[in-house]
Amino acid sequence: MNQCQIDLAKTPNGGLGREIVHKSLAVELSERDRAELHVHMNGAIPVSTIQDIFADELTELPSGFLIERDMLRHTPCQSLASYLTPWQVLRLFPKKRENLDRLSLAVVSSLAQNNVRFVELRSSVLYLAALQNCSPAQALERLLESSRTASDRFGMRLGLVLTVTRGDYSSVGLSTLLQAYQDLGEPDDVVGLDLAGDEEIAYPAELPSLFRKAKDRFGFGITIHAGETGRVENVRSAVELFGADRIGHGTAASKDPHLLDLLARQDICIEVCPISNRLTGAVPVDEAHPLLEFRRHQVPFVICSDNPAIHQRGLADDHATAMTEGLSANDISEQFDIAKRYSFIEGLN
Repeated sequence: MNQCQIDLAKTPNGGLGREIVHKSLAVELSERDRAELHVHMNGAIPVSTIQDIFADELTELPSGFLIERDMLRHTPCQSLASYLTPWQVLRLFPKKRENLDRLSLAVVSSLAQNNVRFVELRSSVLYLAALQNCSPAQALERLLESSRTASDRFGMRLGLVLTVTRGDYSSVGLSTLLQAYQDLGEPDDVVGLDLAGDEEIAYPAELPSLFRKAKDRFGFGITIHAGETGRVENVRSAVELFGADRIGHGTAASKDPHLLDLLARQDICIEVCPISNRLTGAVPVDEAHPLLEFRRHQVPFVICSDNPAIHQRGLADDHATAMTEGLSANDISEQFDIAKRYSFIEGLN
């Protein structure tokens, strides 16, 4: 019988992380249509593209930062803050419009190689305005034009999710992004809002109500990074305060059966990123991934890649890793339709 091996991250369910998969199944999985609902644009830029742009723009790296050592993540980090070290340089480019086009094309090309048919791409946008010395509205317009061109080239549906980073100026950042969105005539391909960043960092008290108002006024989908660092209360707050439609990561929710029941009852989808969850330490190496707990409580979830270029693994690898964490081939086969159901992009067939 023909068989092939798929190398996967070490997990409690996967032993040494090498699963033998029948060749026909492996081919079927590799050719399956996929959808990506949780991927950060900066975390999806191939390192070779980053290096080319650095050379073109004469970008100086922070003192002591080494691309080979500090940009990539292959083993679990001590903390989420440690995992996020690459963002020290991921916000230093692109200074040139043509390099924005270059990186957008590289990101979408990488997604297409994983058979991604539609994607919700996350970007905070505001750093781009500072780099390119333009207004937030101009930066958003350039990003939209760039991503549209790239997605059209590969026949991929693309929606943009505007990301706000936790911190003292989160409310100001959100207001600025919303004004830019309005200045452009409320483009249809801006589909949602995201709150991201280290969950240990506080945000202004008024921020949840601003998210809810934006949801009501503009019809945005709301996704909140919550429960990635073990804080169960952040998941509950995302639902009850922010009005979240989806939860980014949400691994801590598995510790609270009542919260899982709430998520199931309100049909809140969790964006599960199996490879990322191991690398950030959200799921320790000696613990089972909560995927099966989500399924047991009938909490909907979609498999996503988070920062595939940082991991040097694509969405296909996350699907394969989810199988070593306990999902079946049938579970994976349902992922495309589940992603359609919970996507913020309208008109998906």
